[in-house]
Amino acid sequence: MDSNLEKTCELIYRLAREVNQELHYQFHGNMEEQYQSALSSELKKKKISYHSETVIELHYKGFPIKEIEADYVLLPGGPNKFDKNIVIEVKHPTNMGLAKNRLQLFTYLHSGPTNNNPLTKNLRYGILLIWPSQTNPKMSEDGRFALLSNPVPEPTMEIWRSTNATSRNKFELLKSWGPK
Repeated sequence: MDSNLEKTCELIYRLAREVNQELHYQFHGNMEEQYQSALSSELKKKKISYHSETVIELHYKGFPIKEIEADYVLLPGGPNKFDKNIVIEVKHPTNMGLAKNRLQLFTYLHSGPTNNNPLTKNLRYGILLIWPSQTNPKMSEDGRFALLSNPVPEPTMEIWRSTNATSRNKFELLKSWGPK
């Protein structure tokens, strides 16, 4: 893996761990938006250039049939010395499962280059970032005390690359971070 790409990924993972440490004990029905907002705050503080909620059109024989939104597209510059855009999909655990989360990322890597959007035109790299699920508190035998999980579990992150630029249907896992 390119050393600049690896350094950028390491920075993103450090920021994700920081966000997770701060938000893991907070809970309500859908935390994905809060985690994403907190990550945006950290990216901005580190002066990382990015675009959020980037529209990617899905096409049928060149005809646009649906618009989807990627959580982030990281741009080169600032602390990101990697010279290509990187799409990032952020997930909070759902019943969707890891395979479907990956499929969503692969859809961005497959469809992005078919768009006229300069942010996605040459897209070949994607990060999948999954926050750990919040667990039920452990109750004492008498039910008078509760303890939230400690230590806080780590997020999981994967960096993928599209390996065939023309059909864009083959992907290589370059590295993963977090629990195995």
